[in-house]
Amino acid sequence: MLLMPYDSRLRKQWVEAGYDSKMGSACVVTPPSSQFRRVYHLASAEFAISNIAFGRLRVSRFSDSNDPFELMALTFNDGTSRNTIRKFKEEFDRKIGLLCFSANWTSPVLWSHYGARHRGICLGFNVPRGEAIEVRYADDRLRTQVKKINDQQEIDDALQDLLISTKFRHWNYENEFRVKVPLAKSIVEGNNHLWPFGKDLTLTEIILGPLCELSLDAIRKIAEQLYPSAVTFQARLAIKSFDIVPKESTVP
Repeated sequence: MLLMPYDSRLRKQWVEAGYDSKMGSACVVTPPSSQFRRVYHLASAEFAISNIAFGRLRVSRFSDSNDPFELMALTFNDGTSRNTIRKFKEEFDRKIGLLCFSANWTSPVLWSHYGARHRGICLGFNVPRGEAIEVRYADDRLRTQVKKINDQQEIDDALQDLLISTKFRHWNYENEFRVKVPLAKSIVEGNNHLWPFGKDLTLTEIILGPLCELSLDAIRKIAEQLYPSAVTFQARLAIKSFDIVPKESTVP
């Protein structure tokens, strides 16, 4: 992997690959191949180190979401449609979970909410582009109607995709991408479902938050043993903007 700190040529590669020009890692590492999408998962230092050591991520469940409108973005014209969607949500939640990511890691709000108030760690992954669902943010709920098939209301694939990928506009700071995973194939520990790292979930970056107190060298040594191609560095507060950016002195 080419590592050229703050090289404008790297940023150009990211832009040419279809990423935003303000990608936090665009002057640190090269973008992934066109088959994959680079996405980011923020967590407390404790959980992030566990993820790194055991090579897995916690699967999010719709029933545990902090947004009660998950899968409920439809405008309901009648009680029957509302009940149909509720049943769909319950059934979907029993079978399918999500791996949740952000498209970028530079938002201070993300670090405050998901990165333990800037004391946590962000993990960058490559996931297959065809499996990365980009969330759309809307001011109004969907006006699409539930279709009737043989006098029974059913959620077709198109509506299902809309429900999975639609959230209220005020969540747009998350800049979220999602990957659906079958709970039946996950690792179960207590009440938690976990998904292993692998070719479809490849750890590529480890970014310590601006206030993370863990040893960068220690984490880098662990990462080099377990994930030789992953790049480890620390973030800092930007000087001229409200962004979190790479700390130059820590970039390999």
